[in-house]
Parts: sequence; structure tokens; C-alpha cells
Amino acid sequence: MKVVPLEETRMTVLELVALAEDEAVILTRDGQPLVSVRSVPGSDWESALLASNPQFTAIIEKSRRTHRDRGGIGIERLRAELGLETNGADVEPDV
Repeated sequence: MKVVPLEETRMTVLELVALAEDEAVILTRDGQPLVSVRSVPGSDWESALLASNPQFTAIIEKSRRTHRDRGGIGIERLRAELGLETNGADVEPDV
């Protein structure tokens, strides 16, 4: 991660983009983080937008906590319950 104080730079947007190709760049003002710039090559618009959406990330984190606390079902069991073909492995019990 690179840190760039805004007070000390006259960097252009193109220079910032080039700098962010290898690692995240944090722009600071008065020593405090202001903006993070990172490269997203190979991402589609939907993935890039969802990754930076606080509501979406909150939903994902809530789901992870619920799975951690209460468990879940394995993919083979889910496929069996949906009537889909399984790979022949035993259906996993609820966890």
C-alpha cells in the first residue's frame, strides 16, 4: 500500500492510476486517510460496484456470521433438496 499526502503532490489522475496498478494507494489530508484508489482489472461493473457497496458487504458479513453461529447445509444436500443431480457423494447432514 502506498500513501500519498495530498498536500505534497501535484500528481495527475493518470499518474495516480499508474501508481495504483500494483497496489492500493491511500490519499491523505492532514495525515488522515481520505480516499483509497485501487486497480480492478478483470472485474466487471457489477463486481466492482458490489465490492464497494456498504449495504451489500453488510449483507455478506451477516450471512457469514449466521453460517458461523448456526451452521448451514452442504452443496450436495442442497442439490438433493432441489432435485438436482449430485456428484454421487453422500448427502451431508445439516451442520
